[in-house]
Amino acid sequence: MMTAPLQPVLRGELRLQEPMSAHTSWRVGGPADRFYQPADLDDLAGFLASLPVEEPLLWLGLGSNLLVRDGGIRGTVVFTLGALDELHRVGGRTNTRWPTAVCRHRARNGSWARNCASRPAT
Repeated sequence: MMTAPLQPVLRGELRLQEPMSAHTSWRVGGPADRFYQPADLDDLAGFLASLPVEEPLLWLGLGSNLLVRDGGIRGTVVFTLGALDELHRVGGRTNTRWPTAVCRHRARNGSWARNCASRPAT
């Protein structure tokens, strides 16, 4: 008997074709293919691990100074406002940016680091 791989139980909110105009300070922009607002850091790790490697990601915080074209955003927007409220120091310095591929790899291999999910300004 074949079994399907277990999907993580996600507690955040996944929306399809979400209008980005609701999430930018300029109130303009077409829809994102997928828009995910994680419940917390562990939920975000599970969500990232479930995505295909080739899935385009855009990290969104406040949505300030962000213009989205009328055609929207292909791929997934990860909306971190409210889910990630702090940065953690690692190795004596604050890591504010990690490449998305590194974060996905770490999430898939169970070595999720809180510094992968720093809160972006945009």
